Amino acid sequence: MKKKNRQPFFYSLGISLFLLLTVAGLLTVDYQGRRLSFGDNDLPFEKLDMPGGKTELQIKLLGLEKRVNITEIDKFCNFLLDFSCIPHS
Repeated sequence: MKKKNRQPFFYSLGISLFLLLTVAGLLTVDYQGRRLSFGDNDLPFEKLDMPGGKTELQIKLLGLEKRVNITEIDKFCNFLLDFSCIPHS
């Protein structure tokens, strides 16, 4: 394989890794900053089981506090775990 053919791959790999590490660093700094400054020990992502069989995902990141309905995703994950015979609660 010629060197020129590999060049775009390595550029895109480098940029992708840079973006991934930058986003991971921002999220880590946000979580640790909230924990140290405000004593907020809540996780950035938390699954909440609501009455009536609903499941919600509570998101606390970068000043955003939001709840998203993930009932269908939770049911699918439970199905996969049951199908694979993986114990879960």
